[in-house]
Amino acid sequence: MSPLFLPQALCWSAALAAAGWLPLQAANPPKKEADSAPVLMSRTGGGGTTWADLKELQQASAKGNPKAEAQLGELLLRGEGIAKDAARGLALLEKAARAGQSAAAFRIGMLLAHGEGGVAKDPARALAYFRAAAAGGETEAFFNIGAAYASARGVKRDYGEALGWLIVARQRGADGSAEKSLRAQIASRSAWIEAGERRAKTIETEFKDKKVVDFLPPAASFDTPVDPLKPTPFPPVPLAR
Repeated sequence: MSPLFLPQALCWSAALAAAGWLPLQAANPPKKEADSAPVLMSRTGGGGTTWADLKELQQASAKGNPKAEAQLGELLLRGEGIAKDAARGLALLEKAARAGQSAAAFRIGMLLAHGEGGVAKDPARALAYFRAAAAGGETEAFFNIGAAYASARGVKRDYGEALGWLIVARQRGADGSAEKSLRAQIASRSAWIEAGERRAKTIETEFKDKKVVDFLPPAASFDTPVDPLKPTPFPPVPLAR
């Protein structure tokens, strides 16, 4: 048996599997939306500026403020305080992510992971967006990458790799219950635990001097899963102006 994969009988517990793609909701204080973290709804702009209302937010977005684009994109995606326009909202989130907004990258990763908001479910592509979000310091992204490796979502199952990412997530402030559950599941596999602990020490170095955009996948349509081994037939997603 390969040292990297557990037999079916030793798969994750139901609780951990269920938490796999949730941004720490099971452990942190409950929020209104299951996929709301990290929060994109604040009205605080970059450089200390604030947006008093939707009009100011729209104006900031029109001027190309990436944080405003991310927040307006989220409002459009949800239809909160403005007519719902998922296509435009997604385009704004993508534009913001490619301008370095890690929260926008995380949000797109969540949409791809769940297949929501008119986005085709694509766990492998979601993982790329989570890596980009991790480069920007989003704790939930580290957690979700670990969950992806543990539950084989978008990547081959690798419990040592999973443990490493969950350790880093916990060190960055995430609840440690997922890490604890995984350790319990592989308690008889000390080599995997040691591998995970070693991996945790190297993960942070992968992001040194790296930016969000360095980990984003090539721009492509969101309505069809992308095969990374084949040239994409889709043109880049049109960005909101």
